[in-house]
Amino acid sequence: MITDVFKNRWRTLMSVDDLIADVITTCEELGIMNYTYFFYSSDHGFQLGQFNIPMDKRHVYDWNSRVHLLARGPGIKPGSRWDKPATQVDLAPTFLGLAGLSAPPTFDGKSIAPFLITGEQPELDEDEEGEEAPSFKQDVPRPTAAHLNRLGGARLYAKTWRDAVFLEYYFVDQNIKCMDTSAAVKGGYPEKDAACGVLTSGSNHDCWKSVLPVIHLAHNCYATESDANNFIALRSMNGSEFGDILYVEYQTGSQVKENVDFDAVDFVEYFNVSEDTWMLRNLYDNSNKSPPQLHGVLGQMHERLHSWLRCAGSACP
Repeated sequence: MITDVFKNRWRTLMSVDDLIADVITTCEELGIMNYTYFFYSSDHGFQLGQFNIPMDKRHVYDWNSRVHLLARGPGIKPGSRWDKPATQVDLAPTFLGLAGLSAPPTFDGKSIAPFLITGEQPELDEDEEGEEAPSFKQDVPRPTAAHLNRLGGARLYAKTWRDAVFLEYYFVDQNIKCMDTSAAVKGGYPEKDAACGVLTSGSNHDCWKSVLPVIHLAHNCYATESDANNFIALRSMNGSEFGDILYVEYQTGSQVKENVDFDAVDFVEYFNVSEDTWMLRNLYDNSNKSPPQLHGVLGQMHERLHSWLRCAGSACP
């Protein structure tokens, strides 16, 4: 079944490829390629089998939270890349930045235009804070020059960029995925393709039916989440204050019934991702700790996480 889901997701991308080709062709025909930026991204990652869940996207781990970002346009060096952590909240300030504008203070994110335009992230020496903005060809718009000058230059901007990202999620609803031949997965899997992998008209109407009775959990079915799946998280990167880690706090509840504001955290996860890529070994001991006791580095991560939860607009990292 996981193979079927994977194939179907790639099949849907065929129409996306067609759309991208049509948009680029239209821009070429209109003669506006030198004045147009293209961004290609997503709203979330996806899991296919991790933690015994056939498919979904509700968790804090990297395969759900990490998404691609491809960009093309004037001043962006082909084949260039950068590794500063960013999220979708940075996209709106980026679009303004490419127009030479600063984001309003009410915006949570920050512009990544300086990284896109320079195509590099050089280290900043202490005496280089006056670094000038990158140059552009005369026939290409200069969307970020003034913007970068106001920021103090591309290298200073890179030095002051965040070294972690904040993740936040609230329980949505009970949802169960199955791997057997129950009503949700008719088709005789694994002896032959499941209904989800059959594209013949009328052959896949039972694919991913509504939530199954709890009894089906005994037949190779897996709940994707429960009301314990409310979390805030700090995903810190290599070279940052805390290193390559994932620190998560959970609070059980439902926003439909009550406010979940993480003032009564009942579970903590802490992973050293450099050594535990699949995030299987929780380094935090949750036994006999209610509420969790946080000291030292854990306490520092807790404080930083809740500071991020409380902040708004330009006050956020």
